[in-house]
Amino acid sequence: MLKVEQKLTDEELVERIKDGDVDCLDMLVKMHLPRVHSRIHNLVPESDVDDVTQDIFIGLMDSIYSFEGRSTFTTWFHRIAMNKVADYHRRTARRKEDFSEEQNIRIINPWEEMDDGLIAEQALRGIPQKYKDILMLRCSEGLSFNEIAAKLGLSYEATRSRYRRALILVRKKIRDGRKNYDAINQA
Repeated sequence: MLKVEQKLTDEELVERIKDGDVDCLDMLVKMHLPRVHSRIHNLVPESDVDDVTQDIFIGLMDSIYSFEGRSTFTTWFHRIAMNKVADYHRRTARRKEDFSEEQNIRIINPWEEMDDGLIAEQALRGIPQKYKDILMLRCSEGLSFNEIAAKLGLSYEATRSRYRRALILVRKKIRDGRKNYDAINQA
C-alpha cells in the first residue's frame, strides 16, 4: 500500500498496476476522474455524462496492460476517452436513424426552448474533433497553449491556430443556431 505522501507519476502508477497493486489503480482513477468528468460534461448531454465517464474508466481498466509508454499516459488516456465519446455519438446517431417516420414528424424544432448553454453545447457537437479537443483542453481544463501542444503532439503555433479556428466555428454555429431559432419563432 502506498503512503499518501508519495507522489508517483501516472506512468509509475501504471507500472505498479501491472505488477498487481490495485491501490494504484484507485489512485489513478481518483486523480483523473474530476478532469475527465468535467471534460465529458462538455461533450455529451448531461443525462449521459456519468455513463460515458464510467465507460471511459472501464476502457482504461481493460487497456491498462497494453500501455507501452510510447507516449505519455495522459496522451494515451486522452485517446481512450475520445474513442469512448466517439462510440457514444455513433450509438446515439444510430438510435436517431432508427426513429420511425411518425416520430420524425413530431420533432419540430431542435432549438426550441434551449438556453444559450444548450446552443453552445450543440455548436460544440457540430465542429471537428481536432478543434473540440483544443477548446476542451483550454476552456474546461485550463491548460496553456504549450501544455495543449505537448499533450496533442502539435507545435505551439498550430495549437493557437486551431484554437482560433475553433472559436470561429463555434461562434458561427451559435449564430446560425440562434438565427434558426428566431426564424422558427417568428413564423
